Amino acid sequence: MSMNKASRGPSHVPDPAAGNKKRQKKAGNKTIDSRTKVQQGAQEQKLVFDFNNINRAMKPLAYYAHSSMRHGNQIEVPIPYTIMGFDMPVFLSFEDIYEFINLQEISANCILVYMRYLEGLCRISGQAEKFVFVSPSLISPMRTDTEDAARRERVDNLLSFLRDAPKERRYLVPHNRGRHWVLGVIDPWEDLVLYFDPLREKKRNDFTELMNMALTDWKITTGEGIRRRRDCKTKISNRPCPLQEGSVECGYFILGFMRDIVLNGIDALESKQFYTSEDLDLIRGE
Repeated sequence: MSMNKASRGPSHVPDPAAGNKKRQKKAGNKTIDSRTKVQQGAQEQKLVFDFNNINRAMKPLAYYAHSSMRHGNQIEVPIPYTIMGFDMPVFLSFEDIYEFINLQEISANCILVYMRYLEGLCRISGQAEKFVFVSPSLISPMRTDTEDAARRERVDNLLSFLRDAPKERRYLVPHNRGRHWVLGVIDPWEDLVLYFDPLREKKRNDFTELMNMALTDWKITTGEGIRRRRDCKTKISNRPCPLQEGSVECGYFILGFMRDIVLNGIDALESKQFYTSEDLDLIRGE
């Protein structure tokens, strides 16, 4: 399964609801790579760290990447089924690390690794039942020959997480709408999706359609459609959040949004106008 840089979003979506063990085992053996090793080797030769200007917390990782990853070696990070739909590793390449350290566009792989870190925080703090993290590769637009089939697959991927949703649980869903990351927080029992966009734009047609389809199906399968009008559209609420000033920081802001929500509650984002460089350094250090 290949996944491109954050600016382009994921290029392939796995099926998290694979019914039989043979299929799950086969899927679990696949990897998420940013590019082939041949392409990596050619690109990585051009990337050189400026160690004099690297944040102190980033230097050990930079030294490791420089000495051990320049010719194709990767860092393997297991991602649990609670995020992907099945246990599956991602592999961080030299370019992933280089971009992350230099505050460039980050890959979806980096977002997955940080989601794994936040899920661990939730377990430690007793909030594992309160928040669920959904891999962006499951719901972000993908290249396909049949647009309707692709959308149906993305809806089914999201439904596989929502099906047994208890009340009070929120689903944190990073979404790449095409060259830009946003965050959705789903509350299925309230038929509500909170929408956090670090650019504060209102371009969310694909996201809106996806949420409406998934939650409409959820209401039908859980019986909530009997209590409510099935054709009632889900409320999607644009929420205040820190504003990015540059053109490539959206991925880091989404990491910060998820962190603030988990540690301080959803309302914590309303009081922040921006993230400082120290805030972003803290996130990257984690």
